[in-house]
Amino acid sequence: MRFILPSAAKLNLSLRVTAKREDGYHDIVSLFLRLPAVETLSIARAENENADAVRVKGIEIEGENIVSRALSSARSEGFDVPFLDVEITKTLYPGSGLGAGSGNGAAVLCWLAEGNGSPAWRSAAKKTGADVPFLFSGHSLALVSGTGEILEPLEAPELYTVTVLPDWSVGTENAYARLDLRYGGAYVLNGAAARAEADGLCRKIRGKERIGLLPNDFAPLLMDKFPDYDKLFGVFDKGGASAWGITGSGGAAFALFREAPDTKAFPWPSWARLILSAKTP
Repeated sequence: MRFILPSAAKLNLSLRVTAKREDGYHDIVSLFLRLPAVETLSIARAENENADAVRVKGIEIEGENIVSRALSSARSEGFDVPFLDVEITKTLYPGSGLGAGSGNGAAVLCWLAEGNGSPAWRSAAKKTGADVPFLFSGHSLALVSGTGEILEPLEAPELYTVTVLPDWSVGTENAYARLDLRYGGAYVLNGAAARAEADGLCRKIRGKERIGLLPNDFAPLLMDKFPDYDKLFGVFDKGGASAWGITGSGGAAFALFREAPDTKAFPWPSWARLILSAKTP
């Protein structure tokens, strides 16, 4: 018997890096918005009783798959998890900043937990990756802080989102290294100021105000390296978007709309290799 699981992703409506920790990780303050599932996982008990089998269709993934890490994290928390055969049908390219891999890991943990949000399951999610606690939580919108493990759920307004994946990708580890080099540890906002900014953004989004470019500490670096983002933001602006920005450490860009946009009529740039439209929550 096989089980088919939906796998969600996320957008960062804001993203501020507020400190580099002694353990090498970074503290953030970010508004996370859940995207509807766009990938799927097929799961069954593994025929080989001595190891998990994790494979990917659609897009090649290098290095350790986060699903394998999720299964190891669950077992390290004392859960009796059988060895599994997992096939992931990928749609979202790695290095997009959408947390698609984290969504895969969260989907497996949610299936194993069967709605049990105990501290041990939340710990397994935290061990798996920075975006996994939010995607495991089931929240549609949350203020996320710490290294991604502190969640404050918020009421999500009705939004239409359009996300564009470019033909370039950005590695998270290298992105943080470049950010550290740029700011030398003196980041744009501290935790309190970043929270106040996020609160203000929530009020504007709920009030259906026009915002323009959304705050993301990685955006200036990416826009310097890839000036074509400006052209895409112009497409969003002329198309009636109320806000736009870059999610995570890049490279996907997105826009928020109050009403469903006619994306077929947009003059999309040639480097846009995937366009994802969704309604949230």
